[in-house]
Amino acid sequence: MKTLKNTIMTAIAAGLAMTAYSCSEEKSVQDEPESGAIRFGAAISRPTRTAPTTTSTIKNFTVYAFTDGKPYMENVKVTRSNGTWTYSPTMYWPTTPVNFFAFSPDITNSPNVGDAGLGEMSFTNHGNIDLLYAVNMNETARESPVNLNFRHALANVRVMLSSGNSAIKVKVGHVKLCNVSLRGTFEFPQATTSASAPDNQGKWSDPGLVSDILTFYAMDESESVVLTGTPADLTENNLNIAYMIPQALTALNYDGSKYTGTAIQVDCEIFDAASGAKIWPTSATPQNQLVPESSYGRLMYPVTTATLQDWKQGYSYVYNIVIDNPAVLHPINFGVTVDEYKDF
Repeated sequence: MKTLKNTIMTAIAAGLAMTAYSCSEEKSVQDEPESGAIRFGAAISRPTRTAPTTTSTIKNFTVYAFTDGKPYMENVKVTRSNGTWTYSPTMYWPTTPVNFFAFSPDITNSPNVGDAGLGEMSFTNHGNIDLLYAVNMNETARESPVNLNFRHALANVRVMLSSGNSAIKVKVGHVKLCNVSLRGTFEFPQATTSASAPDNQGKWSDPGLVSDILTFYAMDESESVVLTGTPADLTENNLNIAYMIPQALTALNYDGSKYTGTAIQVDCEIFDAASGAKIWPTSATPQNQLVPESSYGRLMYPVTTATLQDWKQGYSYVYNIVIDNPAVLHPINFGVTVDEYKDF
């Protein structure tokens, strides 16, 4: 398998449970609360770098509540309206402690509802949903809101591309994550997900639906990206595909006919900056480095490192790829000798 020289690939992991944004910023308490009614406030543990859902932007969540060993609220939609969290019909505090389970956004997946809480939920994600979850256990009657601290259930994966070689121009048409699982089973924790309890997390199992998924796609020539020395985040403002099922990663390999393992595929063209001539791919480029029915060539990069073998929930992984002097290019080099003068 051909690799790139001077290629940098780093994975930066940002911790899942950090200091939560203050709920006081949310104005989540109604001006005139109804006595005895259950009210909600929502916060999100400090988000991963490009997560669009934060304490200030979360708009809705679905809540289930259980008390005395049986369901009390089921599939209740809670929405933000002018800074206040509202739902209907209004529910009132029972005399027994209540366990609350919530998730956001309002996905179609139905969780397994038990007698005292939510259990497992099968979830398929094509990279565009930032799934959140929150649990509050053993809450009792009070006038203040039930403050739910949401956590990110998925891994945030981004690709940054750059080129600092002024002699070449790299034009990118597509970026793809290869051989990733798009489906998994999520198990809700049976403990409060407060900011002070970072270890209270849900669990993922049964990864499946292994597939390739585009994270950047140029519809035409005008949407392709020419790389510069400043890393470009091609994850955002295009397909907005950035959220992956937490999963074990496999090493990238080429068996002579196909690539295997979890990888990043960059479809691009490389030109001589001075003349504008296309220097890769060419008619001499091997078939495995060509993108079918396209003018682009294919560069493959591993997502694993010596210390990175899986994507964990709530972490952000940033892959910085620098295309400066790819080994797929074959520059014209010179070796010089001079014949000695011959005696006449």
